[in-house]
Amino acid sequence: MRRDELAALGVQLPVLPTIVLGALPPRPDWSARLARLGLDVVSTGAREDTPDTLAAARAAAPHLAVKVRTRDAHAFDGHHGVIVETDGPVPSGLYALDADDGVVEAIDGTDPEVEDPRTVARAVLVAARAGVPSALWVAATPGLDGLPVATVEQKLEVLVQGARQARLYLAKEQFEI
Repeated sequence: MRRDELAALGVQLPVLPTIVLGALPPRPDWSARLARLGLDVVSTGAREDTPDTLAAARAAAPHLAVKVRTRDAHAFDGHHGVIVETDGPVPSGLYALDADDGVVEAIDGTDPEVEDPRTVARAVLVAARAGVPSALWVAATPGLDGLPVATVEQKLEVLVQGARQARLYLAKEQFEI
């Protein structure tokens, strides 16, 4: 994560922010659901977002960062502070998730088994100790769109719980120093 770039775009995130990569099962209210589950970055869950779906996501969770999925990021030109999941170029004012971002793949989106929050926290802590915690994203990998909605929600609850446990442990370590 390039925190200085995000800050310049007006996007403020906690250390070890939680995010979902890929699409989610079809449902009209993913942005509000992700906010209720406690994710730090919301999305519509769509395979392909539009400026209208971005507006709906922002309306559902106006206090959170929003990620869109698109093949053509230029459709979002002029929309400031949006996190973009794409393979193509991204116009100025948008943040492109790319290979330079430190992503901890804490939840396997292709596995129907629900992970344990402690396993997620351990994976996050291992990655945090190997690098810079403030440069990491805690993510659910693509593939969740092939799972039942109830399973997806359970997996995302675990993602949030595991990231929270890792944050608390890192804060405890810093306090004891």
